[in-house]
Amino acid sequence: MEEFEISPENFDLEETMTCGQTFCWHRIDGKLYEDGKTHFYSFKNGKAIVIEEKEDGKLHVKTETDKKTVEKALGLNHNLEQIFDKFPEDENLEKAKDEIWGLRVVQDDFFPCLVSYLCSPQMRIPRIKEMHNKIAEEFGETVEFDGHELLRFPTLEQLSHASEEDLRDLGVGYRAKYIIESMKILNDGFEPDFPGDYEEARRKMKELYGVGDKVADCVLLFSQEQLEAYPIDTWAEKALKKQYPELYSDDYEQLSRNMREYFGEHSGYAQEYIFHAARNGIIEVE
Repeated sequence: MEEFEISPENFDLEETMTCGQTFCWHRIDGKLYEDGKTHFYSFKNGKAIVIEEKEDGKLHVKTETDKKTVEKALGLNHNLEQIFDKFPEDENLEKAKDEIWGLRVVQDDFFPCLVSYLCSPQMRIPRIKEMHNKIAEEFGETVEFDGHELLRFPTLEQLSHASEEDLRDLGVGYRAKYIIESMKILNDGFEPDFPGDYEEARRKMKELYGVGDKVADCVLLFSQEQLEAYPIDTWAEKALKKQYPELYSDDYEQLSRNMREYFGEHSGYAQEYIFHAARNGIIEVE
């Protein structure tokens, strides 16, 4: 086990974990999307990461992997000030920045991230997290680490033993077919080695069953470090329709393109700040 401290600049662990981008992190002694101690865990490539924020803001880390992997998982390899310096002057982004500065775009493992977002259509964030956890409890495993029982999401091989009916019994509903059919494609030789070009990467993502533009953008942004991706869900759409009428379009692809052209190569960060600000009433959406 590795044990070390990280002293991050411009980082808010609580905002990063609870802004709705990740379902792969868990709060120790509490639910992820409810108030509790800033003590979290996840897995990268099957290896545990446990992080606790101390009173001085330092992160105390215990892990089976290395420091660089932990920093990338938390988005600490992104220079937040440089990213925001490249954005156009924007009143909504400034409001969001004032309130939730330090939020980072995480990088989860591809497979659990994919399954979580295949569960996301027409679902609220806490419900998606509940589905993620039920799948992990049924088909994953509990790992003893540093005195804690950590829930590890199943691998592709483990979850491939599940049937569509099994997943429906867990409350996944019609989304079970998306997961089952996507796993068949992955088991058939689909390699999640997405090209660096965002457009090409999104086209490849959409070869998976049930993966449309939004799910593709979410998985690319939160597991493949495609920071140009601008996912648009209900909250994001409300915010854009209200605050950016000159850029708004009913067509997802056109709206996404408009926002990427407006915010540039790190549009995903603008998206997360505006999305989280919209959900928390920091910027008006109606």
